[in-house]
Amino acid sequence: MNYLKQFVIPFTGLKFGVHHYEFVIDDKFFEALDYSMFKKGSLAVGVELNRQERMLIFDFQIRGFIEVECDRCLDLINYPVDSDHRLIFKFGEDWEDISDEIIIIPESEYQIDIAHYLYEFIGLTLPMQCIHPDDENGSSTCNAEMLKLLGYHPDTHEEDPRWEALKKLKKK
Repeated sequence: MNYLKQFVIPFTGLKFGVHHYEFVIDDKFFEALDYSMFKKGSLAVGVELNRQERMLIFDFQIRGFIEVECDRCLDLINYPVDSDHRLIFKFGEDWEDISDEIIIIPESEYQIDIAHYLYEFIGLTLPMQCIHPDDENGSSTCNAEMLKLLGYHPDTHEEDPRWEALKKLKKK
């Protein structure tokens, strides 16, 4: 069975109004996505679908953690995820992204696959740089051995003599 099929929500035949869905995202989710840069995580997803005559409004609540590499020491971090997102699907002729929140879907569509959108929302919650948080004393909680290796810089740097000539010009 295709693991990602559970993230397909059929909306044809749903009554107008609000419908609730619950999903669990774990390691299998990330394994099933060929393009996933994440390998592990544990997230609870709540989806509220407001079915209207000419549109579908999805509100997503994602809570849990995702395992990422620390950009400083390369150890793994369980980074917390706590985010809310909204997607609005309006019916039209062809698929078209109007904005980050509004997508036009063909009238002939009968279901929405939310797996890709969930993956994108998880990725959007991560900061540009993921590093271990500091402890209560303000000290890094990164791998101390790796930090020691990174902090070692042999003092073999010799200054280029051309810079001295430029510095003399600047002083004039």
